[in-house]
Amino acid sequence: MLDNEVHHKTNNNMQLLNKPSSMMAHPFSDMCSSASQPVPETPKEGIVVKVEYVGACYSEGKLRRKRMRARFPGTRDTSLYPGMEVAGTIHQVGDSLPNCNFTPGDKVILFPDEQLSNSGYSEYLPVPDTRQVMQVPDDLPLEVAAMLPGGALTAYAALTTAKPHVEKLQQVKSCVNVLVVGAGGLGLWTIRLAQLVMDSLSSGVRLYVADSSIDKLLTAQDHGCHDIIHWNEEDHEEYIVERTLDTCRGGVDIIIDFVSSPRTMQRSLKVLNRSLSLYLTTQEGMVQVGGSSMTEVNISLNALAAKQQSIVGIPKGNMNQLRDLIGLVVEGKLSPPCYAVFPIEDLSQVFDDLCECRITGRAIFRLGHTATVTDNQ
Repeated sequence: MLDNEVHHKTNNNMQLLNKPSSMMAHPFSDMCSSASQPVPETPKEGIVVKVEYVGACYSEGKLRRKRMRARFPGTRDTSLYPGMEVAGTIHQVGDSLPNCNFTPGDKVILFPDEQLSNSGYSEYLPVPDTRQVMQVPDDLPLEVAAMLPGGALTAYAALTTAKPHVEKLQQVKSCVNVLVVGAGGLGLWTIRLAQLVMDSLSSGVRLYVADSSIDKLLTAQDHGCHDIIHWNEEDHEEYIVERTLDTCRGGVDIIIDFVSSPRTMQRSLKVLNRSLSLYLTTQEGMVQVGGSSMTEVNISLNALAAKQQSIVGIPKGNMNQLRDLIGLVVEGKLSPPCYAVFPIEDLSQVFDDLCECRITGRAIFRLGHTATVTDNQ
């Protein structure tokens, strides 16, 4: 394969990329070599991971880049970007690591935390606490493994939180409507996982996906969600709300809002059902928020209380859930959504394309290699 060659495996209803990687700028090429990023010292009770793939975290990257460009115009340093989804191989193991089961060359992923998010897209990462390191089987591609600690785990945690809520509602409703706001990587993972997490409830659950991008909605259709709602931001707000309610007959019972902008939150609360009496208790409509927009939202607590609706944060997920995801993928029960792999040198252009919705599905960076596109419809 030629450098930066992009393979397209798509149909007329889905467009992963609007321009090939060979046409993209390479503003970070001089910052991505081993010469510019020396191997850090190995923690005595930790390891050093050689990073091979990192996920493109849209909201974090957008915010971080905006801040850094304001502070350092013209910066070319990739370490200024977050790295919440990391997969690679063990480069070195600490001499004092007790009960060590790690060996150089093992394939691993890292459980995301605040420290990792500030580490950036480094070629080598020292990990002092090996409890956040999870080994992955050799037959699991690292570019797929990189997506699991971030997008897949978030979607899994959201659905796991929603499931008991759905089960209670099914005691009084023949069909429970679940609306996913955002048809990006998180939304596509949610579609994939909903077929597994809510399998026993599938006959009484209907999943809808709303987004402002037609291309993303068509991609969601290709991934198995045929109930899509176009939230065209040029339409009148009342029309969008009415059309959503018409599409989701009976209203919306649970909303998983990965965007959580002021506009999507206000809209979500307008289409969310009021409370339902369940025997001696009350089961309210619930909105799960993910906060990808990174903006503040004003909510009327009086209206929330009057309708007995609830707003909860999407949980971070845990290591046991991450282990479940690895097992599901390895066993062939869970297929990753469509994704594109880019060389790290294209980082700036890829984030620009993500912001402008020129990329649907997931974007993954590979350090020091060529770009490919994978379609997992």
